[in-house]
Amino acid sequence: MKNHPEKQNTTSKILTFIFACLCVFSAFGKTEIQPHHPRLLFTTTEEKAVKKLIKKDPLARQLAAFLKTKADSIAEAPQIPYKMDKYGNMLWTSRAYVLRLGTLSLAYRLYGEQKYLDAANKTLLWVCGYKDWDPKHYLDTAEMTTAVAIAYDWLFDALPETTRKIIKGSIYKNAISNVLREYEKGGPGSWAKRETNWNVVCNTGMTLGALAVAEDYPEEAETILKNAAHYMPNCLKHFAPDGVCYEGPAYWGYTNSYLSLYLKAVNDNGGDQGGIGQLPGVSRTALFYKRTLTPSGQRFNFGNASAEEVLNTPAFFFFSKHYGQPEIAEWFRKEIEKTIRQNQPMHQLFFLSLPWFNPASPAQNEQIPALEVYHNSINDLLVLNVDRKEKGSVFLVAKGGLPNQAHQQMDCGTFIIESDSVCWTEDLGADDYALPGFWDGKPGGDRWKYFRNNNFSHNTLNIDRQPQYANGKAFVCEENTHTAHPYARLDLSEVYKVQAHKAFRKFTLINDHTIEVEDEVELRNTSSTVFWTAATKADVTINGSVAQLQKDGKVFYFRILSPEGATFHTYPAYNTYPGEKPIKGITMLEIACPAQGGKAKITVEMSSKNNSSSF
Repeated sequence: MKNHPEKQNTTSKILTFIFACLCVFSAFGKTEIQPHHPRLLFTTTEEKAVKKLIKKDPLARQLAAFLKTKADSIAEAPQIPYKMDKYGNMLWTSRAYVLRLGTLSLAYRLYGEQKYLDAANKTLLWVCGYKDWDPKHYLDTAEMTTAVAIAYDWLFDALPETTRKIIKGSIYKNAISNVLREYEKGGPGSWAKRETNWNVVCNTGMTLGALAVAEDYPEEAETILKNAAHYMPNCLKHFAPDGVCYEGPAYWGYTNSYLSLYLKAVNDNGGDQGGIGQLPGVSRTALFYKRTLTPSGQRFNFGNASAEEVLNTPAFFFFSKHYGQPEIAEWFRKEIEKTIRQNQPMHQLFFLSLPWFNPASPAQNEQIPALEVYHNSINDLLVLNVDRKEKGSVFLVAKGGLPNQAHQQMDCGTFIIESDSVCWTEDLGADDYALPGFWDGKPGGDRWKYFRNNNFSHNTLNIDRQPQYANGKAFVCEENTHTAHPYARLDLSEVYKVQAHKAFRKFTLINDHTIEVEDEVELRNTSSTVFWTAATKADVTINGSVAQLQKDGKVFYFRILSPEGATFHTYPAYNTYPGEKPIKGITMLEIACPAQGGKAKITVEMSSKNNSSSF
């Protein structure tokens, strides 16, 4: 059994930060950039190996054919005009060109057909003709720089000299000159220095741009490489110790897609001199992502995330190779098969999966522990997992949190539970970023009035119909794997500090089919009521203390073990303000527990077996 008081968490964070600083402030030598193109992400030697792999490996061959089909379509697509969207930026345009230019350039390298080169040349001239790459929203600039840098580098010998000259000028004007000023004058909240996904994405885009034109701007390239390595730990320190991206799965994909580009690029050009790839947690981040997926492959969409996010990113192949994780490679090959077979939407970097293809498989079947806890300075996560071959076996993932951090919601204590490939509780994901006050995350801020953002929509508690405290932190304070019934306990006291002295939530694995969630709250007001809620897409039938859930021909049960006499009731999930994304087909299960002597205890059994006589 392990205890994790907040004092220990604080000490761990300090030690982690010191380690990150030591990595970054290590002495830099002069970067030895490859003298010839291509030098970014896919070398000539690797190209020869991939062409051989395509002939030998059926999935690689299938992926190459899929690439060619998409390249044929893209080569005929009209160009996208310079235009801002409703959020006042052009990020989706930049992403579209990452996919377009990467696909055309790779198709030309593998197949050598002139139509791909011509289309890429035309596209490069088009985006370099934009008046700028939207520097006021620098993610747009970073992704467009990535698109142009890859195509310029990969097609360097084949592009007309006039095109190369225009591209070099555009990269300098739109990217290099901007980032040099930002490194010199930007404050801690700068896109180059902040503690969110912006840091990694923007610094990576600038690194790729600098490396692409390094022979023309060697001093500028050296400055960018050193500063990127210096500032990226501001974000990545939060991955310690177990690889959690606190911003949620959507931003896990965004951050790590670009982190994989960065690590591949610098390792191919003088090495990872900042030690970014060795920062605590980075080596575990792909394992964290994969291990927190449900058995059917659903993501735990906490924070500003949703099921629609496209995360078939080649970062999985990079991490599986770089850190020797065949479990990740084997899993991601299945994701690629699914993408091709179902013609699913693609991540903008998807086709790097071919240059980075990893055919490795584990030597034996993976042994997944019944309880895994992924610690983090902001979002602890816990996973309860049993024998997946057992019919009706359950899987649960739950979280702590700190609502006032980037892209967070008041979802501390929430969870999703699955059995028989049916997810029985839901996370409603992100709402519209353009809602008034959406980013006002202080206590009492407008962000918390929106249903998806507050705890009323999540599978957790509210006390007296009040929101969680935005500046409070919830974390795993205890975990025990050395018992017949593994469990982990979350300390929720800070997020309910306005209404309660103490609040704890404990998840216990009873057997392959059953998990219990137990809440203990010591209230400030003896007349308070604690409300237990869960969101589900299932059809719900209530019989007193038992709720029967039915979906896709499967059945699941929630049963109240305490307090005695408590019953379930239901109501439809609802929008609270105009402009919120519509909510359809979501039922809220609720238990009301009045305080008894200033305390409340709610215990709910969640099982694929009917352990009562109610149904």
